[in-house]
Amino acid sequence: MPWCSRPTSLDPDCWNKSVPLQVTDGHQLLVASLGWPNVDDWWNRWEGVGGVNLARDRWSVPVMDAWVTFVGLPLLSRVECALSEGRRVLLGVSALPGCGKSTLCSWVKSASQTLGWPVEHLSLDDFYWPAEQLDKSVQGNPWSVPRALPGSHDIDGMLQSLETWKESGLITAPRFDKALRNGRGDRFGSSSSRSQVVLLEGWFLGASPHPSIETEIVEGLSDQELEWRSRAESLLADYRQIWTCLDDLWHLRAIHSGLSSQWKRQQLATLEQHSGVGFRPNELSDFNRMVLAALPPSWLHNIARAGVVIDLTGSRSIREIKVLRTQLSASSSSATG
Repeated sequence: MPWCSRPTSLDPDCWNKSVPLQVTDGHQLLVASLGWPNVDDWWNRWEGVGGVNLARDRWSVPVMDAWVTFVGLPLLSRVECALSEGRRVLLGVSALPGCGKSTLCSWVKSASQTLGWPVEHLSLDDFYWPAEQLDKSVQGNPWSVPRALPGSHDIDGMLQSLETWKESGLITAPRFDKALRNGRGDRFGSSSSRSQVVLLEGWFLGASPHPSIETEIVEGLSDQELEWRSRAESLLADYRQIWTCLDDLWHLRAIHSGLSSQWKRQQLATLEQHSGVGFRPNELSDFNRMVLAALPPSWLHNIARAGVVIDLTGSRSIREIKVLRTQLSASSSSATG
C-alpha cells in the first residue's frame, strides 16, 4: 500500500515530458511508495507546477537539479501525502551537519507556501536552551562547542509545543540566533503558525542506542572525551520522547561519517562567500571532532526509525535511495496523536 492515493490534478500539456536526469537507484520505488506507480506521471505532476524551478530562488545556495528531482520533490510529495491524511503530521529529516538538511526543509516550506499548503519547518536547534542554561549544559566539554550536544535542548518545551500543535493546529516555537553572543548563540524571538504538517530536522534526529560492531575511534578518544561520550549517550535517551512523536523520518545518510567535516567546511566557505561572515578553522575542527566523537558513528549511520534512507557521496550526489517502510497510515500511533 502506498502512503497516499495518487493526486489527479495533472497538467495534460506536460504529460510528454520525462524525468530529465539519469534515475537514481531506488527512486522509482520511492515514487511508487508515494502513490505514483509510473515515475513519468509523477514527474509530469511536478512539471505542471514548476518542476525543478519550483521556488528555486528560495534555495540559499546553488542546488543541483538532481537534488531537487530525487530529494526535494519526493519529500514535497510526502508532504502532499501527509496533507491528504486529514490529521496533523510530523515529518522528520535527519542528517549530519553540513549536509544541507536545513536548506532542504526551508525550501520545502517555501514550495509548500507557493502551493498554498500549511507547512512549517522547525529544527532541533530552535529549542536550544536560553543562554545561561545552554552554557551550563555544555560547560567543560572537551571540544569547546557552545551547543549541539545532546542535553543542550529544552525537550519539555519542545514536547509542549508539539502537543499543543497536535491539539490545536497552532505550532509555536522559539527561534535561535547562532550569531548572538559572539557566536555562542541565544534565543531571539519566536514563531507561530497554523500548520497541518511540520518538518523537524536535526543532526542526530531519531538516533538511538544499539550495540556497536566496531570500535568507532574509541581507541583515539581521550579520557575526557570518553566521559562526555558516556554523558551524551545517557542524555540521548531523553530525546526518545521527541522521536516517538514522529510520523515518518527521512535519513540523508553520508556513506561514511567523515564526510560531515568536508560538508561543514564547504558550507561555511559558501556562507563566508555570500555573507562575508568568516569562521575560525580551529572552531570548525573542534566541532567536526565533536560530531565524530560525541556519539558512536553507527548510531548516526543506522537510524532504526527511518522510513526512507538516501545515501549521499562526498559531493552530495545521491548514490541510492532505500524505502524501508512503504506506509505509515493515519492510524499509526504516536505520543501526541
